[in-house]
Amino acid sequence: MKIIQKQGEAPLVLFLTISSFILILLFTSFGSVKIPVEDIFNSLMGKSNNDIYNNLILNIRLPRVVGSFLVGSILAVSGNVLQLVVQNPLADPYILGISSGASFGAVLYTALSSIYGLSLFLGLETFSFLFGIFATFIVLILARQGKKLPVLSLILSGVIISFLFNSFTTLFTVMYWRNLIHVNIWLMGSTGDLIWSDNFKLFFTLIIQFVLVLLFSKQLNVLSMGDDMAVFSGINPDRLKLFLIVINVFAVSFTVSQVGIIGFVGLIIPHIVRIVKGPYSFISNLYSLFIGGMFLMSADFVSRTLFAPTELPIGVVTSIVGAPIFIFVMRRKEKI
Repeated sequence: MKIIQKQGEAPLVLFLTISSFILILLFTSFGSVKIPVEDIFNSLMGKSNNDIYNNLILNIRLPRVVGSFLVGSILAVSGNVLQLVVQNPLADPYILGISSGASFGAVLYTALSSIYGLSLFLGLETFSFLFGIFATFIVLILARQGKKLPVLSLILSGVIISFLFNSFTTLFTVMYWRNLIHVNIWLMGSTGDLIWSDNFKLFFTLIIQFVLVLLFSKQLNVLSMGDDMAVFSGINPDRLKLFLIVINVFAVSFTVSQVGIIGFVGLIIPHIVRIVKGPYSFISNLYSLFIGGMFLMSADFVSRTLFAPTELPIGVVTSIVGAPIFIFVMRRKEKI
């Protein structure tokens, strides 16, 4: 709190917090059946006798809306940290291949579980993490040229590895379609199946991710200025990069295992936040958390209401918004 006050950010953070709660109430209210905000408050306070509304609010809409906020926050913070670590504004979980690797891990575990009865504690999340970290390091190794990560090399390496893991994912879904028929919708990104137990896991994932990143915010500020500056300041850049990458791959992989692939959130939000608020890591991560959450809640709202009763995958909405911004960022980077 002292950091926020010192930076003069407390009023804006309070505004974003209140705005997030208001949007949660509004997006819970609107849908195929509009529910008055007053009834939502009554359900939350346990004062409503309408069992249909209570079930619709507490077990269907609210878990989805809250889950969308948590997922958006995790992806946005991950994107911001990865961009600072890699020192490239085009780095994000989707482009670096984390999402594709993690989704393949989740599909692989689902196939092994369905066909051979494999059952491990947090097996889905563990497989997602292992393949997510594997994909990330392959991309970084392929893209690196000396001590630099050129924009074109990073993009091409990410695309290649993403295509590779997506191909393996498609192969598994075709070969074992009877066991994985439900996976196709999940792969396009959806928060529709989130329940409260999933949200608690996502909440603790976000807390772990944000706290650990917060503890190293000063070092991250120095690292974002280059490896030479980090070494001059007494920081081991390689060790710090490895730690921060592993933490954020863990967060993204866990998210992918719950909701599938949702692209461009980690690219759009951090870039906009840093343009407005600057590159200071704590502030940019804090605002990425709120703006990312609100953005994905809005995308989820559009996905389930634009063509109601047909529902779009949320990944389609974020990609439609994110692709033009991706082009803008890439062109802007080339000019710089």
